[in-house]
Amino acid sequence: MNNKMFNKRKRYQTKTKYNKESYRKLFIQTFFCVLIVITIIVIKLFNVESAQNTIKTVKYFLENDRNIKSDTILVIDKIKEREVFNNIFDENTSNYIFPVSGSLYRGYGMYKKSNNVEVFNKGIDVVANEEEVKSIADGTIKEIGKDNIYGKFIVIEHDEYTAKYYGFDIIDKEINQNVKKGENIGTIKKNGGSLDFRIELYKDDEVIDPLENIDFTNEDILLI
Repeated sequence: MNNKMFNKRKRYQTKTKYNKESYRKLFIQTFFCVLIVITIIVIKLFNVESAQNTIKTVKYFLENDRNIKSDTILVIDKIKEREVFNNIFDENTSNYIFPVSGSLYRGYGMYKKSNNVEVFNKGIDVVANEEEVKSIADGTIKEIGKDNIYGKFIVIEHDEYTAKYYGFDIIDKEINQNVKKGENIGTIKKNGGSLDFRIELYKDDEVIDPLENIDFTNEDILLI
């Protein structure tokens, strides 16, 4: 009788332990699947460029935690094999970033001046929140100069587009120098306490609307 009770208790304890381990395994796998999804979302939001490094980092922690089974690692390998991550990053790295954060006060196109005269604005004008100006993409500086209306400017050739940045106080770059996407290229000059920034965009020597033609990855911080 006692042996039967003992064996029954032992089987119960074994079953309970097995259930706990199964639940634990399921929880860990679910957690890291969610983590992978969150990683993808963060990548999309913040324009992280190192796809392979991100995959390696996640995989490193999975492989070095002996409580996580091989099927979770297999999920990451399959994702990588199917180039899901690569497609996301390829799309992301093809995008541009907006050079400043702030509020748009004059967009591209026709507008009326105070005397009701209509004029065409070839760029977009922004009241920036900070002094720093960033390069919208990788490129090469082709020109540095000064405009009588908009002040100091930089012209950067970005692959299929050429961008003209206006309103600088200090320019940190030189002609023919290469710049990376997001790299600081100078600071904006204060105009009566306001940081007035302007950018014009050209494709095949024709001026175009930056906001209509480029999918800026951080356009949501441009308060339009």
